[in-house]
Amino acid sequence: MKGEPLYQKVPKDLQNISRIVKLMDSSIKIPFLRKTIGLEPIIGLVPVIGNYIGFIISGSIMVALLKNNGSGKVIAKMSVNIFIDILLSIIPFLGSILDFFFKTNERNLKLALDHYQYGKNQGSAWSVLIPVILFLFSIFTIVLVAMVYLFYMIYDILQNLF
Repeated sequence: MKGEPLYQKVPKDLQNISRIVKLMDSSIKIPFLRKTIGLEPIIGLVPVIGNYIGFIISGSIMVALLKNNGSGKVIAKMSVNIFIDILLSIIPFLGSILDFFFKTNERNLKLALDHYQYGKNQGSAWSVLIPVILFLFSIFTIVLVAMVYLFYMIYDILQNLF
């Protein structure tokens, strides 16, 4: 997107955070793979504390956006990325491997920079939140139906036994 006019200046907060994001997500080059890894997957191996550190870094990008009047839509997209990262991080070791591929901080920083530099992701959060709410409602409904069916099966088995 070189040569395109800037929408507005990137806040100083995000410029400073970008250095931390690089350290956490892509500071170490892996030879032969043409990939990078940061400290986050390594820190994530430390139970509980590693995930909190990653969450604090991810949250700092959102806080910077909130302080600088970021739109609801970009905040909602970042929240979804953080939520996915938290879900992936629940699984010890595998969460760190998935951090190598997902790189939440880089995704969120890109969303923030695109928001300020190119005017992307302007507007309300509802265009992001409604699909997420519908998805969660669907999962909840499926789990509820499965639980009712399971209880019915258990009841039926117990009734046949006695």
